[in-house]
Amino acid sequence: MLSGEGDELMITPSAYDTAWVARVPAIDASSRPQFPQTVDWILKNQLKDGSWGIESHFLLSDRLLATLSCVLALLKWKVGDVQVEQGIEFLKDNLEALKNEGDQDSLVTGFEIIFPSLLRETQSLHLGLPYDLPYVHMLQMKRQERLASLSKEEIHSGMLLSSLEGITDMVEWERIMDLQSQDGSFSGSPASTACVFLHTGDMKCLQFLNSLLTKFGSFVPFLYPVDLLEGLLMVDNIVRLGIDRHFEKEIKEILDCVYRHWNERLNPIADLEITALGFRLLRLHRYNVTPAVFDNFKDAEGHFFFSTSQFNKDAASMLSLYRASQLAFPGESILDEARDFATKYLREALQKSDILTAWNKQQNLSQEIQYELENSWHASVPRVEARRYCQVYSSDYARLAKSVYKLPRVNNQKILELAKLDFNIIQAIHQKEMKNVTTWFKHSEFPLLPFGRERPVECFFIVAAGTYEPQYAKCRFLFSKVACLCTVLDDMYDTYGTLDELKLFTEAVRRWDLSLTENLPDYMKLCYKVFYDIVHEVVREAEKLQGRELLSFFRKGWEDYLLGYYEEAEWFASEYVPSLEEYIKNGIISIGQRILLVSGVLLMEGQILSQDALEQLDYPGRRVLTELNCIITRLADDIHTYKAEKARGELASSIECYMKEHPGSTEEVAVSYMYSLLEPAVKELTWEFLKPHNTCDAYIPFQCKKMLMEETRVTMVIFKEGDGFGISKTKIKDYIKECLIESLPL
Repeated sequence: MLSGEGDELMITPSAYDTAWVARVPAIDASSRPQFPQTVDWILKNQLKDGSWGIESHFLLSDRLLATLSCVLALLKWKVGDVQVEQGIEFLKDNLEALKNEGDQDSLVTGFEIIFPSLLRETQSLHLGLPYDLPYVHMLQMKRQERLASLSKEEIHSGMLLSSLEGITDMVEWERIMDLQSQDGSFSGSPASTACVFLHTGDMKCLQFLNSLLTKFGSFVPFLYPVDLLEGLLMVDNIVRLGIDRHFEKEIKEILDCVYRHWNERLNPIADLEITALGFRLLRLHRYNVTPAVFDNFKDAEGHFFFSTSQFNKDAASMLSLYRASQLAFPGESILDEARDFATKYLREALQKSDILTAWNKQQNLSQEIQYELENSWHASVPRVEARRYCQVYSSDYARLAKSVYKLPRVNNQKILELAKLDFNIIQAIHQKEMKNVTTWFKHSEFPLLPFGRERPVECFFIVAAGTYEPQYAKCRFLFSKVACLCTVLDDMYDTYGTLDELKLFTEAVRRWDLSLTENLPDYMKLCYKVFYDIVHEVVREAEKLQGRELLSFFRKGWEDYLLGYYEEAEWFASEYVPSLEEYIKNGIISIGQRILLVSGVLLMEGQILSQDALEQLDYPGRRVLTELNCIITRLADDIHTYKAEKARGELASSIECYMKEHPGSTEEVAVSYMYSLLEPAVKELTWEFLKPHNTCDAYIPFQCKKMLMEETRVTMVIFKEGDGFGISKTKIKDYIKECLIESLPL
């Protein structure tokens, strides 16, 4: 599926570029084209309306540029009188229909530079085109303004390398040859390369054009080679559709190839959108890439700039840059700048009418931007993301560059069918598991307790939404049990038990002996029995999987957790507000994430964690994966729930502690400070999750790191909605439905 089948096209023809190649005269000085098959292709592929382009997708700027280019090619060789006449009629009718800029749909890349240049070329041919239209004048003025703002150095720096045919009046041809690629092309553009050959006769250009026609026969695409672009987009689709586990070998082969050519064929000057996509995918798959590639998109003052001036392309590039910026490691300030720049641009873009063009509506660009701004990668539900992408994925998707083009092997119906089927199969497995969890809960002692939230479905959702693979069923089941237990213990320490009772319970746990529960009230005896049974079940299963003794490890974890709860209960009883440092030190223990996470990773089928590897994932007091998860969860919880907790009489939260230490400060200032602690922790977590293989001190199964990361992402979503877990707000219920209940229509 990834390599394509039979003679399937890897990329659709570009009539515009094919016409430029058709202009190349024979090198034997005869009065014929060097590539006569391209002329034949133009003659045979005119559309019914007289234009040239992809029949399935109409974009006027694409049709105008391709049609004018084809007409000029046919006129050069004095063939196709009927086609030329029909092409000219199409140009007249559609140019005259454009009264002003507001009538124009999205523009292909370079349109405002190239189209006026081609129009000027036709004036000596007396074609009767409407040169005096206000819209044509406006295009000419825009071209002049854009080029006037560029210095000679900028023109010859590669900024317009893929649009050289539109600036022939400004190019110093000897100087531009310094930017020729090893394959003889200019930025992989057949049109630009053909134009350079027409002005220089450079044989490396001709060799590149020869290789294109050998590959494609009678036409050329807008870009070549296209294998890296195709590979990146294919991997991106497969990852976002949630089926990447079926193609691990193929994905590695593609990304290994991309990585080998990262600084060579993926010339960052050429395309910000693809550079950002490549960076994001390589980083997500733990290749050692640096964000320094984005320096290529900064001007002399260090500010990000656009290389196209076309809104739709710039918006897509900014969206790609925004996504990449979210994978920042500590100290990568350029990605902070990129995120701020892209965020500002995209928010402003949503307010502009430009984005409401028919093309962008068809491509769902505005909806995509809105969704991404509202749902960061770190606070998103993996299975819901896969479901959503299945719903917006189109097998007939067309992309925009210098031409409208499609990549049939990237967007195809078979991949979509597989993704939907896979989603529904996984969901059916999860539904059976969820039924097991709810049945267990119903028949457990939990419903007999006089307190406690009943959240078995939510507990299962937390783990199943990220760690969804079928082989981890045991992990999900026991994780859900532990999460239900943590929920009940939280309620007992938080709202139900007296301080004296909680002291007795905490001591009983510390001494780890069922016979020592005689002095506990009846409800606590019942709670202790449930606690004891669940913990020992987890320990037994973990020891089977890991092949070593783990009871002492779990005992210490549970003791620390409940001592943290007890300390908070003491604060509440005495109305004590601790220092912020004291609060966070205890809060990252009492949040309960550590014991929940280690219960999960040690129960993953086939994933063996040595003691050294476990300590790199989990070491209290050291900022490793579990500790960072606890910090992030604690801060996210406080930021979004402190008002509700304050209303219940709880005085200790990071917000209140900060305000106590900084008299006169507002809640807004305190929340802002918490975000300043949260952001670096998120970056550190990202580093611990995605750091390249050769930086790891001991072998840690990636699936274990992934389980910790995905649980963090889901937890951040839950607290983004306030206490979405505690009160199961509407949006969280919707996520549960999408992830676990509602199947995807096939």
